[in-house]
Amino acid sequence: MAPTSVHLCVILHGLWGSPSHVSYLSESLTSHARSTAQPEAGEEESIGLEVLISKANGISAGHLYDGIDVCAERVVEEIDEEVRRLEKEGAKVERFSIVGYSLGGLVARYVLGLLDSRTPSFFTHAQPKNFTTFASPWIGIPAYSSFWSRTFRYLGGRLLSRTGRQLYERDRFLPLRFTDGADKKGVRGEKGKVEAAPLLKVMADPRYSFYKALQKFERIDVFANIVNDRTVPFPTGALESHDPFALARARAQEAAEERGERAHDRIDWQSGGLEITLHDDAPIVASYTRTTSAPSTASPSPSRRRFRLRLRLPTPFRPSTYPVSRPKALFVISLLPLIWPLSIAFLASRSLVHTAQSSRRIRSARKKVEGGREGWLERVGIAVGEVAEGAGGDNPEYAARLEGSADGGVESVGVRHDDDEKTTSSTSAASSTSSATSSTALLDSSPPASSQACASPSSAPSDSDLSAALQLGTDPTFSPSQLSQLSSLNALPHLRKHLVLLDAYFSHGAIVCRDRNFGQHQQGKEVVDWWAREFVV
Repeated sequence: MAPTSVHLCVILHGLWGSPSHVSYLSESLTSHARSTAQPEAGEEESIGLEVLISKANGISAGHLYDGIDVCAERVVEEIDEEVRRLEKEGAKVERFSIVGYSLGGLVARYVLGLLDSRTPSFFTHAQPKNFTTFASPWIGIPAYSSFWSRTFRYLGGRLLSRTGRQLYERDRFLPLRFTDGADKKGVRGEKGKVEAAPLLKVMADPRYSFYKALQKFERIDVFANIVNDRTVPFPTGALESHDPFALARARAQEAAEERGERAHDRIDWQSGGLEITLHDDAPIVASYTRTTSAPSTASPSPSRRRFRLRLRLPTPFRPSTYPVSRPKALFVISLLPLIWPLSIAFLASRSLVHTAQSSRRIRSARKKVEGGREGWLERVGIAVGEVAEGAGGDNPEYAARLEGSADGGVESVGVRHDDDEKTTSSTSAASSTSSATSSTALLDSSPPASSQACASPSSAPSDSDLSAALQLGTDPTFSPSQLSQLSSLNALPHLRKHLVLLDAYFSHGAIVCRDRNFGQHQQGKEVVDWWAREFVV
């Protein structure tokens, strides 16, 4: 018989994932909760922990193509079903936590918007405790200057169906402008498309249910890889506008080349200008300090530059790129002319099939909700009619009500966005200036009292660091929307960031021990166990 009071924890996997990818999260959490279970002061019995690994979006590899919002709707159905099952057994869900790995972190945030927008709110009876993400793209995928980044950005926004458009901010979730109060569809732009804010921008807006629900959680834990995460870069995984670790790595590689050494995968952080200290019981950064002996990024002499450029091969053609011996790496490189066309053809055909299937599932999901777009938005507390009425005419009382809701004083269901949310950032220099401003604001802010486990630098990034990052291309170019998201999300109460340093070539899967048959993923067990020990039951 289940205990009377239950703490329900929901775990979500990522894109192309399955429930097995997050199974160690469940096992570790259950084990640690069982060993530490004890009644709190004033309670006669302990709270029982129930862990639900969501299966709704793991039916096929393409189910998470359907969009963050559609996937979240499926998860909410699972949660409701689990709550009913527990109630039949005589239990009551009194506490709630949710964990998202990779794309699952974004789905989890939308789930909160759905649950909190109910009448009454789901959190009226279930106290929100822990919200955790592992290697999750909080602000989508930022743009880097490299050829591969531009290529994947172009393809990802087109081949991953609705989810791809949302990740790369190519979607139109909430209309921006209206002709008058009676217009609920929004003004169409030059290309005939409704001008609207992307979903991720809306989810980070303090005036909407997604953000308000996050504010209610006792703890918000963000785990992000600082190196070798080729799926979710550090800035979006850790909510930072400057990446000191990518800069230190690039500097360390340059220093090695200057000495005539081969740049190995194992990074000499000190030669890159960083001193990193890890926790004793997990590969999580306890602190990091910028050293005064960081190498100069001044351009070498022309003769030396020609020599270095002549010897430096593109990344895919370097034997050190592959986590195998040099002979095996050379064999792989020799096969690249055959591997690349086949891989591209396979991925493109697979994505086209998944996209077609995804379109059918999206239409089916929308039919379940009455009212079309308006009905879909109302499920997360956004009444398009009120947004249009407030934005379409001169309504001072409505504007004042919206400003009050931004301060948390008045409940609101919608707002009009500003005009500057289009992705501009046409030059790297403009992005660097914005990034520097944002980074300084983030690093100068005092961490919350509960964030003793968080790593933080000793000072804000210097102008020379930001200049070097621009020169070496280690910082991405953020859209105005993404910079706005960074600002609002970093203002969340109880936010704790945990920066993970794994000795793994592909750290994205290793951070949660996604595949236990893969030796490098075993390192992730220490990270997960550390999180499970800190979990508030």
